[in-house]
Amino acid sequence: MINLIYQGRTTTAHQKLIDGQTATGARVVRRAKGFSDHNVINALVRAGWLEPRASGPRGGTRWFTTAAGAAALED
Repeated sequence: MINLIYQGRTTTAHQKLIDGQTATGARVVRRAKGFSDHNVINALVRAGWLEPRASGPRGGTRWFTTAAGAAALED
C-alpha cells in the first residue's frame, strides 16, 4: 500500500499523481546529495497508478496518472 497522506501531510507520491494529471505529466526530480523521486515513481507504476509515455525527440519519459491512480486520489 502506498501512503498518499502521512501524518496529515501529502506525500511525494500524492504530488506525483497530481502532476500526472496535467498535460505535461510527472517527471523525475533529482535533488542534492543524490536523492531522486525515481523510486516513488517506480512504486506508483508497479501499483498501476502511473504509466510511462515517451516524450520529446531525445527519448525522455513522462509519467501520467491512470484511471486507477485518479480513483486512489479521490479516496
